[in-house]
Amino acid sequence: MHLNKQLPCLLLAVLLVSCNLNNKPSKYDNEEDIANNKKKSSTAPATKPARSKAPIIGERINGAAAILNNPGGEPLVTLADYIPLRCAPLKKDWYPVSLDFDITKDEFSKPLFHKGRKIKVNGVEAGVLQRDIKLPVATNGERMWATVTGYTQKKNIRNGSIIESGLSSYLKQHTGRSIDDMDPFIHNFKLEKETILKPYVLYFNYESGIDDPSPLYRLALVFQGKQLIGVLHARPLQLDGSSVRRLQRGFTVSYLNGIDKSLKEDFAVKFNKFILSVD
Repeated sequence: MHLNKQLPCLLLAVLLVSCNLNNKPSKYDNEEDIANNKKKSSTAPATKPARSKAPIIGERINGAAAILNNPGGEPLVTLADYIPLRCAPLKKDWYPVSLDFDITKDEFSKPLFHKGRKIKVNGVEAGVLQRDIKLPVATNGERMWATVTGYTQKKNIRNGSIIESGLSSYLKQHTGRSIDDMDPFIHNFKLEKETILKPYVLYFNYESGIDDPSPLYRLALVFQGKQLIGVLHARPLQLDGSSVRRLQRGFTVSYLNGIDKSLKEDFAVKFNKFILSVD
């Protein structure tokens, strides 16, 4: 079972990579908007969407931006374009965010960081600290990092790096709903596989862990057999033509058109029973 308690900052810090956008020189070897990599001509034959070279883990900064100590408050760090970070659910046009940056052994021992310090994320120049600040630090035995948390405006996050927006765009542009059709999306957002709710298979990611040290699902593609029947989500999601059902613990499932009523009910009952049993 994947929903055991964990240290999401540790997991995500190891996995964080960034993106290659609009054919610009790549800093992190990744794609921002997986549904919009290249526009096809109207006469070109339909082809299966391609996998990106590196999965998308976490959201991406849109242009130069800052992480503030509070919404509308003072800057903690200014960041360059494309930098990866984690976003909790949006609150009144502000995202609670966290960012891991590389540190030295001396800083790990004495984690007081000074204004003007340039920071790197996985070795890439990422921004500058804007005040003296003491931060929590961590290591996985191979590298060490400090974590800064705060807030950034909605406009500072690239829309294509947000999984809910990415999925909505992907389903609009690609008509197939089989497991093969959805494979590029599953790969490009590095979704994990869950088979505990047989006969249903879920491909999911977790919440950011900013608000909860033991996060549950953020979004999950729900398959029955080899066909997508719906999307489970904890954050708002717009899927054209879907029917929505509220589930336990704040979850929602958006079923695709044409799904049998009995199948919808069966999944909802199984998921509610399952999620209430999870710590």
